[in-house]
Amino acid sequence: MENIASLDVILSGVGLLLQPGHLIWLPLGMLVGLIVGAIPGFNDTNFLAMMLPVTVYMGPMNAVVFMMACFCASQAAGSIPAILLNIPGTPSNAPTCLEGFKMTRRGEAGYALGLSVAASTVGGLLSALIALVITPVVGVYALNFGPAELFMMALFGMTAVGTLTGSSLLKGLLSSALGLMIACVGTEFQVGYTRASFGFYELYEGFPLIPVLLGVFGFSELFSLVGDKSLVAEGVERVSGFGPIFDGLKGSLKQKVNMLRSGLIGILVGLIPGTGAAIATWVSYGQAKQWSKTPEKFGTGHDEGLVAADACNNGVPGGALIPTVTLGIPGSGTTLIIMAALMINGVTPGPSFFSEHAVEAYAILFSLVVANLLLLPIGIIVARLATNVTAVPNKYLVPIIALFCLVGAFAWRQMIFDMYLVVIFGVLGALLTRYGYSVPAFLLALLLGPLAEKNLYWSLEIGGMESFQRPIALVILLATISVLALPVILKKMVRRGKTALNEKSSVPE
Repeated sequence: MENIASLDVILSGVGLLLQPGHLIWLPLGMLVGLIVGAIPGFNDTNFLAMMLPVTVYMGPMNAVVFMMACFCASQAAGSIPAILLNIPGTPSNAPTCLEGFKMTRRGEAGYALGLSVAASTVGGLLSALIALVITPVVGVYALNFGPAELFMMALFGMTAVGTLTGSSLLKGLLSSALGLMIACVGTEFQVGYTRASFGFYELYEGFPLIPVLLGVFGFSELFSLVGDKSLVAEGVERVSGFGPIFDGLKGSLKQKVNMLRSGLIGILVGLIPGTGAAIATWVSYGQAKQWSKTPEKFGTGHDEGLVAADACNNGVPGGALIPTVTLGIPGSGTTLIIMAALMINGVTPGPSFFSEHAVEAYAILFSLVVANLLLLPIGIIVARLATNVTAVPNKYLVPIIALFCLVGAFAWRQMIFDMYLVVIFGVLGALLTRYGYSVPAFLLALLLGPLAEKNLYWSLEIGGMESFQRPIALVILLATISVLALPVILKKMVRRGKTALNEKSSVPE
């Protein structure tokens, strides 16, 4: 009887979602999310925060359906400027820049966008289905992540630095050290004094992430574009139409394991409150490079890197939704806004959410599934329109990109100071690239530095070194060691295999 009742509740949730009054908000949220996500510096969290007063008139069901659709679409849409202009639409799209823009320069913008749409759809759909199955029973395990576990997660994320350093480990470590040093700027959280702000009140909260990303990726690329006539390299024929996009969709079918692994990483990291997609995509990108048979191609416009980043990126929303509705603990900034929308409308997420609002809960989860199904056809159409950017001459495109970077930085905090930061970090990004230092290692350390520092302090204050002896922390530590050791072991195995083959071939018959 209990199983039948549960099935009735699930079907009632589907029926509630399919009511025209609720269903219409899904495509509307998708459309708005695609626009918002494609605008650098203006992400879904900003937009949905502004929409909060409107949700009172929309009602809780319509508000959450609209917000979830917007959340999914914006994660995918942020890859469009990352691929075409080397400007991440959201912080989590930064790894996409490393591969996607290289493809655009080779005349493969349509193919790259096809890969992105397919990976985003698969990662998002996998995330939604897993959230649908495990949300009622597994969300409580997120409570087991204390400061020690979060510090170990940050350390695990930093192991990706070893895979993102290129040919020189020393330059990779120096890039990471620079990122950690810049991450220390701002107000110290234990006592409250400022560190290395040099009297600029704009730096009291540290270097803002959006201007840094816009500078390191978008503005830095302008120096190389100035001497070219167009985005596509000279001598490369620009291909238009839906053909390259469908080729990208077909190419993604060769990345089944990569998409599955990356989507699961997105779900797992999204499940942990306080992390988010910006960390998840770097971890996924690093893992993809470690498992790849051709790691030397990463950073040159490689399918595996782009698919790993975008499948993971869209895997985060489902994971972040789980602790939000089951524990009342938002898994990300956007789910914090979604939780606020529910509370404004008199619905309190938490352990009693599924018992008191079971039908609505399943309707929300199914809205995530439908939104990701809609992402494929809508994404293909948007990708086709977006490829027209490659036909614009650089003499017009360069000032437009510069304007996007500067305005996007200003929109983040409404400070002129952030526009200067874009220029400064643009020069820094160009110098790092020019002399072979690792931009990803720099950004990963900048991103994870504050998370690691705070959680290391709290874990030592609360439980001392015994905090790191908890089972979950030890499992993450073992995973970190394994991830670091695996590439070395594989290289030795390959070397031994080649040696044995050479010895065998040298033996006279």
